[in-house]
Amino acid sequence: MISGDKYRPVLFDKTSKKLRRGSIDHSNYWNEQIRRCREGWKPNGGTFMPGPYYFYLNFSKIHAFDEKTGRKRMMPPSYRDQDHEYYTEIHNAKEGGYGIIVGKARRKGFSFMNANILLAEWSLYPDSENGIGAQMEHYVQDFRKKMMMSYYALPTEMRSQTLHNNELILQSGYKEKEEGQWVEKGMKSMIHFRVMDKPDAFRGTTMTYWVLEEAGEFKKLKKAYYANEECFREGSLQFGVPIIGGTSNQISNESEDFMEMYYNPEEYNLRKIFISAAKVYHGFFHYKTGVSDIEGATKHIEHRAAEKKKARDKALYYAFRQEMPLKEEHMFLQVGTTPFDLDKINIQTTNILTNKKLNIVRKANLHWQKNSKEKYILGSKIDVEYSSDGKFEILHENLESFKNVHVSAVDPYHVDDSLENSISDKESDGCMCVYRRFINMDIPGELPVAMYTDRPYSKEEFYENCLKLAVYYQCQILVEYNDDGFLKYFIKHNMTRYLKERPRSADSPYSQVSNKYGIHMKSYQKSLLVELVDEYIKKHYEDIYFMRLLEEMAVFGKRNTDRVMAFGLALIHDMDTTRHIVNKEEEEDSVKDFYPHFKRKNDGTIVSVNNNNNNNFQKRSKNPTFDYNFD
Repeated sequence: MISGDKYRPVLFDKTSKKLRRGSIDHSNYWNEQIRRCREGWKPNGGTFMPGPYYFYLNFSKIHAFDEKTGRKRMMPPSYRDQDHEYYTEIHNAKEGGYGIIVGKARRKGFSFMNANILLAEWSLYPDSENGIGAQMEHYVQDFRKKMMMSYYALPTEMRSQTLHNNELILQSGYKEKEEGQWVEKGMKSMIHFRVMDKPDAFRGTTMTYWVLEEAGEFKKLKKAYYANEECFREGSLQFGVPIIGGTSNQISNESEDFMEMYYNPEEYNLRKIFISAAKVYHGFFHYKTGVSDIEGATKHIEHRAAEKKKARDKALYYAFRQEMPLKEEHMFLQVGTTPFDLDKINIQTTNILTNKKLNIVRKANLHWQKNSKEKYILGSKIDVEYSSDGKFEILHENLESFKNVHVSAVDPYHVDDSLENSISDKESDGCMCVYRRFINMDIPGELPVAMYTDRPYSKEEFYENCLKLAVYYQCQILVEYNDDGFLKYFIKHNMTRYLKERPRSADSPYSQVSNKYGIHMKSYQKSLLVELVDEYIKKHYEDIYFMRLLEEMAVFGKRNTDRVMAFGLALIHDMDTTRHIVNKEEEEDSVKDFYPHFKRKNDGTIVSVNNNNNNNFQKRSKNPTFDYNFD
């Protein structure tokens, strides 16, 4: 194993300083250095290093900690195995015609490395275009600042003249007067800096490298990726490399796209890279060879995690795990203050992330059937179309052979969010949750089976989509009573059979409310909702397959958690309902197979409510049924 300094020959070779500028030897020396920066180089006894990595180690400077002075200053980067591996991945992506998506621990120096990948391309190739984009402006400007710090530290032989240098573009070149006219000349390479407030912010550019900084905070990452895909493609040929990077502690709960793209990279022509916290972990890193002691670092991090797990506040433990990830799934752990069991929430999150058999929620669009004129018939039978851009999330389809098996609830939204008494600056979405009740031991039950979360431009679109879901699952909807438009829509279209009447069991003592449909969410009802959700997580957390629902459970009470509210309302709906699940085929059979129906009285005794003098039968295939409706 050679010394890491062997990969940085320019820093330790005094030849360049002895050469006279303008001489043939000087020209030959720098032509060789430029060749290495383009083609790569391999030191004796070492491993091939791609050209951009040679450029980074030998000519760039980064803002790093100087152990001698105890301060940070601009200095040449050290050789590190992590960096060598990363630049090799970028090189292979360029050669192989694909992009990369990176999940990493914090403070790994990737902004400076990515900045120098763009800077090397800008310095070495004429007419090249590259770009850096981020969800928020301060990420873009911080990236630009780091790149310009490295640029101004380059030797003059490597530093191109700048034609334009502002917050939107860095362009190399110069102006020269020809026949009385100023003409732009030189390399004319460009680096674009864009805030991704619009998904197609790079439309019209042609990029060799496209860096998305802190992509874990993008709210519409997939849309941004597809909107700019042609910027690094030419027909069937992908010539450019998209670099989608996310730091573990900066992956927002609002960005499900990053997680989906990270775990399904082949669908986007990407290759995923995970950079563990055990890489270049100070105290377990050999500075002379640049090699990380992965085993030793892992043991030390695990020990620190075990100590934090002893604390009463579990959020501290999970925050540490997320910030110092040793496994991919650590990056996506739920961190927050919540009244619910954070351990169980994260256990199920990890289960889904590490076992593809549990990642079974599919996206779909629901359509009414059409009439002879090809127009959709509102209230007709539903056709399900599974699609990656579907608005509905479906775990289990409807059971055609059963009645009363599903209940549902809606947490609505208001056009004017000030009406919602919101606890965060984020606009809330409307959400509908469909919950399947217990049927038997052979059919999955007591779990949420479908969710619809959206904030469409038209409230009527939201109402109609909720109706679609109710029709498909043949269930009633319990809606918060503060959305008068929701109730009016169902009344207007004669669909009140899909509305749940006020759940009397959720009325507070001495309540005087008289509404027929919906539920008033006062303090009593909110406390009931929290208790039901908490009890469900404790007993049935392994039956929650909706990742966004788990994410919201981890931050409940700190921001808008529309999915949790809809799920909690569905549990209230289930608690209140007394309708029996019926097998339709058996219901149509002769009443000769009689099974008694029982009811529990106030004193706790169970009595039969069926007799041979009336036909008030409740048939079942195997077992008698019980009605827990207390009189």
